[in-house]
This record gives sequence, structure tokens and C-alpha cells, in this order.
Amino acid sequence: MANASQTRLAYVVESTWGTTPATPSFQNARFVSESVNANIENIPSNEIRADRNTTDLIQVGSSAGGAIDFELSYGSFDDWLESVMYNTWSTNVLKNGSTEKSFTLEKTFETGATDQYHRFTGAVAGSMSLSMAVGAIVTGSVEFMAKGTTSAQAIITGATYTGTNSNDVINAASNFASLSMTGVTSPELTALDINITNNLRAQQVLGSIDARGIAEGRFEVTGSGTAYFENQEMFELFLAGTAADLSFKLGGASSKNYVFDLPNIKFGSVEVVAGGNDQDLLANFTFTALYDSGESASLKITRTA
Repeated sequence: MANASQTRLAYVVESTWGTTPATPSFQNARFVSESVNANIENIPSNEIRADRNTTDLIQVGSSAGGAIDFELSYGSFDDWLESVMYNTWSTNVLKNGSTEKSFTLEKTFETGATDQYHRFTGAVAGSMSLSMAVGAIVTGSVEFMAKGTTSAQAIITGATYTGTNSNDVINAASNFASLSMTGVTSPELTALDINITNNLRAQQVLGSIDARGIAEGRFEVTGSGTAYFENQEMFELFLAGTAADLSFKLGGASSKNYVFDLPNIKFGSVEVVAGGNDQDLLANFTFTALYDSGESASLKITRTA
């Protein structure tokens, strides 16, 4: 029987959406859990039978997808960042754009003499989240939407596999730095979550169970966090509906790091309440990133190799 701890997850970039390249060069992925699976839409027949039985269960639609959870490390998810940002790295800078990037994902299950392979073509990163908290590893999750699923008992002819890098997992303590928020003096956070979504939708057509494509909607970035309540600045920005910005660095001090810039944000809520005795007073806040004309983007990521 297969062991989850021996599962291999790999991907290869597609030149044509939904088509696995010939003799693919797969890249093994670092991950902690996944829920990528086939999604088959079935409708039972409503035929009336004198014996009261159901005649058939008919497949009327097919898609695939799911989440891959990870611990952030430098250089491990740059391809997936391109997919969720709908753009490519340019001089180590990545801004949200409108260029789709898809993959074939492959899961390999070790079952002894014959391994089992599940492949998901046309996989596009629809959303990604990052979570940072005191005393914790920086964790994330990417949600893929894919065209369809196949299974096999052998590798694709000519396929090769590149192992994962060995870069350190990034933590939210010594690997979190350079936090700035315009209008808020020296903010001190205890938690920060960033959520990106492309609002994907599958495009279904008559004559095919699989979708003909995946269409993107609006690019949206939202977030939430908690900060020590030291002054009224954040609360007053919220009350006035005044725009601010947010920037922080994840990774090494001088290299192997990412700087996340959200140049135009507005707070959706800032809540300051005294929850009880023997507690620090915290400000709980939410925000939305908006388009910034100076950067021509809502989110910019800069990497230092």
C-alpha cells in the first residue's frame, strides 16, 4: 500500500495550455500537503422504472485542481508565483499582469514494483496565500485549476526529473524584516496574511466534457494582520479612507530573499478592543491592495539571489 510520505509532486511548464510537452523535464516540488484531484460532474438518470432502480450515472463535466500547501523557501516557487501573478520575472522583479502560465502537475505514488501516476494538465495557479505569525515558519498555499486528469503506471517516455533545492525554510522571526507602512510609525506586527486571487473560471462548451480553457477575472490582493496598538495612526487612516502602502522582506538579510511591495492599500477595517485582563492591546486590521499608477501594478515582488 502507498505511503503518503513517499509521494512525489512534480510539474513541467506547458507551451500550449492543456498539453504536456514531449519528453518533459519535470521539476520536483517542495510541499507539505496537497489536495489536487479529479472533479467529475455526474448526473443520475431520472428515467422511471417499474423496478424503482436507477438506470445510469452520466458524466457531464470534468475539471481538476486543488491546493498545494508549502513552507516558503527561496527559489522553490518562482514558477508558481509567475502563474498566480500572470506575468514573468524581469530583472528579478515580478508584477501582476495578464499573461497566463500553465503546468502539467504529476503526482507519483510509490506502490512497489509498479508506481502510480496521476497527471493534471492545464493547471493554472488561481490563488495563493502567505501566512506569517510570531514564532512560526512562513507558510503558504497555492490553489490550482486544471483542465483534466489522467492516470498511468509508468513515466512519460523520455521524462526526466530535477530534484528540489536545499534552501532554508524561511521563518517569520529572523527572516522577516524591513517592514514599512506609510502613515504608520514603526508598526510592530504579530501576524500578517496575504491572499492573492485571479478569480478563475472554467469555460465549458457543448461537445466536450473537459473545459475549452480557463479564463481569469480580476486580480485581487487582500490581507489581514494584528499590530500592537501604540498610536492612532492606523485607526485614523481607516476612518479617513486614506491610502497607505505596505512593504516587507522575507528571507536572508542580504540574499535569497523576497521583498513584497503593495504600493497602494486601503484599510477595510481596524478594530481596537480590550479583550480582557492580562493581555496586550492589539489592532486587528484588514486591507485591500489597489492599482498603483507609479508601479502599474497592485503587487510587486523583488527577489535577491
